[in-house]
Amino acid sequence: MLTEIENKTQSKKKGHFYLFLLTLLIPSLLFSQDETGKQNPETKTELAPKEQTPAIRVTGKKDTDREYLGDVEGTNIYSGKKSEVIKLDKTNANLALGNTRQVYAKVPGITIWENEGSGIQPGIGARGLSPNRNWEFNTRMNGYDISSDAFGYPEAYFNPPLEALEKVEIVRGAGALQYGPQFGGMVNYVVKKADPSKPVKVETKTTGGSYNTLNQYSSVSGTVGNWSYFVFYQGRSSDGWRDNSQYNLQNGFVNLSYKVSEKLKISFEMSKSTYLSQQAGGLTDEQFRVDPRQSGRTRNWFSAPWNVPALVIDYEQSPTARLNVKAFGLYGERNSVGFVSAANVADPIQARTLQYGARQIDRDTYRNFGVEARQIFNYDLLDRTHTLSFGTRYFNGNTDRFRNPNGTTGTNFDLRETNFTNVCYDGTRNCRVADLQFSTLNYAGFVENLFRITEALSITPGVRYEWIRSTASGRVNESLPSERNPFGGIIQPKERIQRQVLYGLGAQYQTTKTTNLYANYSRAYRPVIYSELFAPTATLNEVDPNLKDQTGYNADAGYRGKFGQWLQFDVGVFELRYNNRVGQLPGILPGQANFQTNVGDSLHRGAEAFVEIDPIVALTESQPYGSVSFFTSSANVNARYIRWEDPRVLTNPTSAQNFYRVGKLVENAPSQIHRYGITYHYKNVLSFTYLVSYTGAAYSDAVNTVNPTANGQIGLIPSYTVRDFTFVWNFYENFSLRGGVNNLTNEMYFTRRAGGYPGPGIMPGDGMFYFLGLSAVF
Repeated sequence: MLTEIENKTQSKKKGHFYLFLLTLLIPSLLFSQDETGKQNPETKTELAPKEQTPAIRVTGKKDTDREYLGDVEGTNIYSGKKSEVIKLDKTNANLALGNTRQVYAKVPGITIWENEGSGIQPGIGARGLSPNRNWEFNTRMNGYDISSDAFGYPEAYFNPPLEALEKVEIVRGAGALQYGPQFGGMVNYVVKKADPSKPVKVETKTTGGSYNTLNQYSSVSGTVGNWSYFVFYQGRSSDGWRDNSQYNLQNGFVNLSYKVSEKLKISFEMSKSTYLSQQAGGLTDEQFRVDPRQSGRTRNWFSAPWNVPALVIDYEQSPTARLNVKAFGLYGERNSVGFVSAANVADPIQARTLQYGARQIDRDTYRNFGVEARQIFNYDLLDRTHTLSFGTRYFNGNTDRFRNPNGTTGTNFDLRETNFTNVCYDGTRNCRVADLQFSTLNYAGFVENLFRITEALSITPGVRYEWIRSTASGRVNESLPSERNPFGGIIQPKERIQRQVLYGLGAQYQTTKTTNLYANYSRAYRPVIYSELFAPTATLNEVDPNLKDQTGYNADAGYRGKFGQWLQFDVGVFELRYNNRVGQLPGILPGQANFQTNVGDSLHRGAEAFVEIDPIVALTESQPYGSVSFFTSSANVNARYIRWEDPRVLTNPTSAQNFYRVGKLVENAPSQIHRYGITYHYKNVLSFTYLVSYTGAAYSDAVNTVNPTANGQIGLIPSYTVRDFTFVWNFYENFSLRGGVNNLTNEMYFTRRAGGYPGPGIMPGDGMFYFLGLSAVF
């Protein structure tokens, strides 16, 4: 039964739904059309089958800002898998500030958390999965890990500057076989490469905007003999849209490559990021209604120094065989200090000293190392050429985590610990509330084979094996173990070993040279290890110590491609099963903390569609006044619990019936996400894009609580519509001007209700923002 709030917006949703159905029908009506001959051949870099020349083929392609991955690219097989490629140099978006909704505008179904306008931390999800710092995606840069810990704490605190990227690759759930068991799939940021034709190429971009925002990006690249290099630096600072939301960040990157021979290339890369941001904190619903820009926190800060070195070896044994080896590391930190009580609790001032009280310190230190090796080659069987890809992975991650409520009483960023007054398990007073050590050891192997059954039909079976060992040790500050905290003081070292076999099958049918049908099924898995069990060190929630591993599958099917240069599309359906979901339940008693536990199983079904059409190009060969393209990127998602329970009350049959709710909507999973846009292009001189982004209402908890709690942490997240305008003007040779307005109508909205940092409470999205930037290439 629809809630009262849902009924109020039903007519708006129907309008979006009818337009979504229209986008599904357009490609179907055109399915039987012949090729017009106006399109350029697609660019695909792959190992060629026997029916073609058995070597790597590179051909030209249409100049567009959105594509999908080829059947084989590098050492990876993508045939039959849903994928998207965003070419950032062709995208009209606020790249200087990393505006996510603009960057992913043409990727249907992407859910975005927009709780800060700095673009520092990514936050995307898909198909009803949580957007929490890319939590459900395997997040990579140039093919290697950049998140905290792929299993123990897969949050991405580092986001490379978009101005430095060539493209962003997204592989949906089926990516689990090649990259790991995440339900969302894989996101890979691909950094620009050295210019092979020049010894020195310089690019510089300066962008200014509202709230004293200033962004500077510069890069130098080139090729000298067998050496090539690419170096960039980015610095950005701003006062922020909300009170107490200033930030300052710096990013740097170095790539140095040496071509040993025609077949062997060795590259060294180093990424370094450091930033400091003031956290404005969360709001209650009443505070948001009165003034979304207000802040009750003046002493909350966050920083995350991030260092990622990598060594990459590419070896082409023959025209039909390649080897790629990546060795990578991470030394990073997550540091926060502040007052983290609910939004309706003021930062207290001590009556005796008239000073603020001590702030809470939360710190993580990550020390990771990993190696991935991938091999791919062609072989002949039954008069056809097929492609085999296989690889192995080793990963060793170590996390140190501590929490101390006795930080300094000042207002600036300060991680010093003072005044140890907590009585520890051993009777001393010199301990922290939590001092924990986690480790993850992972061995994995995968194999996939692209079987070309006919000239048009291919299938790709695959299997992956994961071996994961997790350990936890340390102590939490508790005088004695108790029912409230069964861990007690000193934690006995714990070890957990998990073994998992994942498998999948993809299929693809080439309907024309530029269109194909695809389908894929893949098992998914997400382990629960001890860093999640001890989540209270970073949030205001209580955690069930008996959390279970999460298992399930992804399945999707669709039709994609292009007709001439006037139409491109990707429409499809999907089903995702997520067992033993970890969710948040409100406290049973008034004032009781939220409870994080396995709340049940969910089933996510829906349809996704991207369609872009250029009527001027369709009608005429000549465009003296430019061309206009219209696009829609839409998703309808029905993500519901098919098994739901509260383990706190299942021992009481009467209470259990009251808390058992099959059919509830999954939290943070809006049922409709629609983005519509129009882009005008005039030769290679001028272009502008007007984008409308609509996101439907969602719930913040598994119970589907509508009326918000007093602290703003639980309740409905209303639907919202945001409009953006962006332009690019190449006014003189290598000089260009880029600018625009984000949130053109100054919509007041929020995308999440946080249970802890950076809240807790409502996290408002940014209001209207102007920006203008000058770029030059030499």
